[in-house]
Amino acid sequence: MQILLWIALGLFFIAIVAPRRVAYPIGAVGWIFFALHWAYQPLHYLAVDDYFNVIATILVAVFCAYIAFIMWKKADDLTLLVTKAAALGGIFYFSFAELATLNHFLIETVASQTAMTLNFFGVGAIQADWNVLTLNDYPVQIILGCTGIESIALFIGVIACVSAPPRRKLAAFMVSVPTIYVLNILRNAFVLTATGNQWFGLPENSFFISHNVIAKFGSIGALIVISYLVFKLLPELLDMVVGVYDLLKGGIVRAS
Repeated sequence: MQILLWIALGLFFIAIVAPRRVAYPIGAVGWIFFALHWAYQPLHYLAVDDYFNVIATILVAVFCAYIAFIMWKKADDLTLLVTKAAALGGIFYFSFAELATLNHFLIETVASQTAMTLNFFGVGAIQADWNVLTLNDYPVQIILGCTGIESIALFIGVIACVSAPPRRKLAAFMVSVPTIYVLNILRNAFVLTATGNQWFGLPENSFFISHNVIAKFGSIGALIVISYLVFKLLPELLDMVVGVYDLLKGGIVRAS
C-alpha cells in the first residue's frame, strides 16, 4: 500500500508549486491519500502487538483527514504551509525508509560511525555486519530508528517551509540536524557499551534499560532543548505551531 504514500507526496509537491486557485484542492486530495496511508498502518502494528503505535498512527490519520477537510473547505494559508513541511520532510524521510539502497546506506554509515566512535575512546566494538555491532560478543542491531532520521526529517521540513532570513534558517538547521545525528551516534554507542559490559545485569536487561529507558528519556530531553533553540532562532516556526494548534482546537470546539 506504499503507493498511497507516494501519491500523497506527489500531490503535496504539485500543490506547493501550483497556482493558489488549484493548490488547495490538490493539497486536500493529497492529505486524503496521506490519511489513508496512515490508516492502513495499525494493521501492521496490531500484528506485532505494538498498541502504542496503533493509537499513534490512528491519531495521525485523523489529523491528516482533518487537514484535508480544512484545506478543501476554507483554503486556509496555514494548511498550505503545513503541506509544504509535510512534502519536504516526508520525501526526505520516506526516501530512506522505503528505498532499500538509501536505507542500507544510512544504517551502515551510522553503524560504522558508532563503531569508530567507540574505538576512538578505547572501547573494542566490532562491526560484525552492515547493521550489527558487537561488544564482548554481545550483538546489537542498528535499525532505521537508530539513525535519528525521523527527527531530522521533521526539522528539515519545518525549517525549510517557514519564511525567514536564510542566515537564521541556516543557524536553526545547524543547531538541530547535525546535533541530532551526532547525539544518535552517541546514543547507539551508549546502548552497545551498556549491553556489552552488562551494566544493568544480563545483556537483555542492560539493553532494555539503556535503550528503552535511559536513552529514550535522554532523547526526549535533547529534542526539547533543540526545539527550544530552534524556536528562539525561528519565532516564525512557533507562530506556525500555534496556528496548527488553533486549527485543531477550533475543530474540537465545533465538534463538541
